[in-house]
Amino acid sequence: CTPVAGSTVSYINTYQRGPQESVWETVAHPSCEDFRYGAGANGGYLPLFIDGTPAKQWRYTDAPDADARAVEAAYWALTWATAQGKQADVAVTVAKAAKMGDYLRYAMYDKYFKKPGCTSTACAAGTGKDSSNYLLS
Repeated sequence: CTPVAGSTVSYINTYQRGPQESVWETVAHPSCEDFRYGAGANGGYLPLFIDGTPAKQWRYTDAPDADARAVEAAYWALTWATAQGKQADVAVTVAKAAKMGDYLRYAMYDKYFKKPGCTSTACAAGTGKDSSNYLLS
């Protein structure tokens, strides 16, 4: 979690909700939280979002609705390319979208793969598809 500056790709979270859950109160922060920036030894950027003593961690946010729109765009690109006999022109993009679609199925599940309706960390984990709500999270 401590890459040498300038030697590797650094992922930046540009979307993280604060305590008020407003999309307008975003704070860009590193995905790799090793307390080098922000509040430093007191937890880096995490005290902006949580109470208590944070741990060093990797974290990320996702936007499955945006992923689904990208897959849909690839579908329409393939449809229109096929009508013109130019499927090869979009084949690489369609293959990437197909792989993204495979991973997109995880957005149908509860974050912790708990059964829908669970309101406690003590709930048992789901098995099979019983932790799926069949909606993009």
